[in-house]
This record gives sequence, structure tokens and C-alpha cells, in this order.
Amino acid sequence: MNKISCLIITLCCLTFSGCGNLSPRLDNDINNSNGEIEELKNIQNGINLELGKLRQNDEITNSQLKDVQKGLLNFNARLSSNENSGIQILQGDGALILVFAIITIGMILKHYRDLYKKNEKAATILAQQIANKNDPDLEEVVFQAALYTDVEKEVYNLMTKNKHKNSE
Repeated sequence: MNKISCLIITLCCLTFSGCGNLSPRLDNDINNSNGEIEELKNIQNGINLELGKLRQNDEITNSQLKDVQKGLLNFNARLSSNENSGIQILQGDGALILVFAIITIGMILKHYRDLYKKNEKAATILAQQIANKNDPDLEEVVFQAALYTDVEKEVYNLMTKNKHKNSE
């Protein structure tokens, strides 16, 4: 029991010894005659300089953020500038719009061309199967359905072409 109480007292002394400010060396008063207030002013000026640098960096970041918020393509700053940087055939906002318009029209034309090819293949397969059946009633029904439309000539050409292929 005696050893345990000694151990507890030793641990208490080691853990609680640094809690109080019992040392007179740590009690530093500010003495104006020795220039210690001047040292505080220097520290304060250093902190003010650091704050100024942080404000300046913040302003730069804010100006860059405004450019980003205008959009991916900053029309005002990048495209409308009059800086010449080599040979430029198309420059300015109009050229950018023209390029986007040409790309869009090209994509639309490709879509309709692919759609035309698919429809042409489908029509050829249908005409070929009708010609393979060799049924005059079915051919008459198809011709009647195509009558008075703008595709009657194409239907007739497909049917006769496939009929000639089957007869050969």
C-alpha cells in the first residue's frame, strides 16, 4: 500500500508541476525605457504586411474568378482583343460563331445522310422481297398505296429493277 501511495504522489507531482506560473522569470513586464514596446510595433507591422499580401492575393483570385464565371469562352477578353499573334485568317467573335455554325450544319447533314442510307436500304429490301414473292395482287396493292404521293416514281423504279434482277 505504501508503494502505491508513493507512486500516486510521484505521478501527481510530475503531472501537475507545470500548471502554475511560479517562476518569477516568466513574469515579463513591458518596459518602455528598454524599447520593448517598439518590438511589439514591429511585430504588429509584420502582421499588417502579411494581411496586405493576403488581401492582394484574394483580389487577384476574385478577378480570375470573375473571368471564369463569364463562361468557358471569355468573349470580351480573349477574342475581341486586337493583339496580332501571327497569321490569322479567321479572328474575332464572328469567326468563332461561323466555325460553330459550320460544325453544326455538318453534323445535321451527316445525320440526314445516314438516315437516307438506312431508308434506302429498307426500301430496297422491301422491294426485293415483293419481287421475290411474284404476286401480282401484292404488287398492285403497293402501287396503289404509292399512287398520288411524291415517291410513286421511286417505288415503280425499285419494283421494276428488282423484277428484272429476279427474271435474269
